[in-house]
Amino acid sequence: MSTPQAIFMAGPAGAGKSFVSKALPLSKFKVINVDDTYEDLLKAAGIGTKIKDFTPDQLSQAAKLMSQAQKTTKDKYTKAFKNLKDIIIDGTGAASRPLLKKKTELEALGYETMMIMIYVSPVTSLERNVNRDRSLMPGQVLNTWEKVNQNIETYQQAFGDKFILINNDPKDADKSFNPEEIKRRFFDTSKAKGKPKTPEEIAKRKAEVEAMNKNIQQLLKQKPKFTSKDQAISKIKAFIK
Repeated sequence: MSTPQAIFMAGPAGAGKSFVSKALPLSKFKVINVDDTYEDLLKAAGIGTKIKDFTPDQLSQAAKLMSQAQKTTKDKYTKAFKNLKDIIIDGTGAASRPLLKKKTELEALGYETMMIMIYVSPVTSLERNVNRDRSLMPGQVLNTWEKVNQNIETYQQAFGDKFILINNDPKDADKSFNPEEIKRRFFDTSKAKGKPKTPEEIAKRKAEVEAMNKNIQQLLKQKPKFTSKDQAISKIKAFIK
């Protein structure tokens, strides 16, 4: 019996994980992705997938549907690994602790594990989010981008030579990060939901945004070592051989 394998896919909104996956030799793997179930539930509920345009009531309904999607996805994951199926666990990678816990659980069952992370700059993430079927609020996009990219070194250390980082930025990508320009281009403050109402809430929100902007600017100064798509294909072929 061959050794079961699990690949963790990670990347922020608009990274192009699905697009890149199609160019990689991954057809034997069962994909487990909470977003697929979540989008089906949103459509079935009749509220669509443009989360950034949801009313407060729709956001509340969407949160309940996400909980339902997470439960369904957890059941799919449990069934797959109990049957030792080859799987792709597709997510953002924004939270390293639960991801690495899954890695440990799978390896204890005899799985080989690998991670494929897709990188894009924050402006690319925002631009692609606008055109996605399930577009998110810009603040959520930036928050996820920050958390995902803070974890690159953590994942490199955890997966070692089984970690692949692919740069999926277009050649003409805007790699700058000007908070005021981004606010002008992507944030429609006239339609902002959940605006803070007290001075304390306003001060807290402002501090959180400033900290996030500072962290993103620091992360952009780092130069991660990317794996070319040809190298990625060779490494994956060697992994699944």
